[in-house]
Amino acid sequence: MRVLITRPRAAALELAQALEARGHEVLIEPLLTIEAIEGVVPDQAGVQALVVTSRHAVPALAATDPRLPVFAVGAATATAARRAGRSDVRAAGGDAGRLARLIARQCRPEAGPLLHLSGTEVRPELAAGLAAARFELRRQAVYRARAAERLSPSVVEALRRRSVGAVLLFSPRSAAILVELLATHILTGCLEQTEAICLSAAVAAPCRHLEWKGLRIADRPEVALMVGQLDGHPG
Repeated sequence: MRVLITRPRAAALELAQALEARGHEVLIEPLLTIEAIEGVVPDQAGVQALVVTSRHAVPALAATDPRLPVFAVGAATATAARRAGRSDVRAAGGDAGRLARLIARQCRPEAGPLLHLSGTEVRPELAAGLAAARFELRRQAVYRARAAERLSPSVVEALRRRSVGAVLLFSPRSAAILVELLATHILTGCLEQTEAICLSAAVAAPCRHLEWKGLRIADRPEVALMVGQLDGHPG
């Protein structure tokens, strides 16, 4: 199958190797380009723990107290934090709701605020979940994700020829960007041979209305389960 990966390039290359090893042909089209925000000094005063909801925030951990526990949204982000040298890393089940519940089980509101190292744009679920549990959540943006303005000619041609079997989508924002770019290139009518495979229901929401061959959502927000969908083993 020809598969279009829409992740930022570094993560896309890693996933491409895994897919090619399984016999798939891969196209890479990063819909977001990650840029670190220079000069950010994390405000750790009184903080009881750090929170990261993307591997793109992990480099900023280098400027934080190594004794602070790190709560990660999922296994991939947790692995990146451990590779960066953090020993106390606690992984949630892959989404903000589960992360908020994990923090609520393992921390106490009166022990101090939490510091969320994030991108410039965040979804509200984590803050809402922690506010409901009476935690104070500080947030500092340590990276930005710049949206692609056009699709590359090779991807436009592949979509126009209906030769892309699946598109992998990993965030609501990237799904929304894809919808805009498909319209820009007049490709929304070229999807009848293409399946959208989405990390979660939230990711699927911006593109659900398009006329895909099919739209699949991973049972849990894990990349391995998305790969399983490609292999015909959705569970």
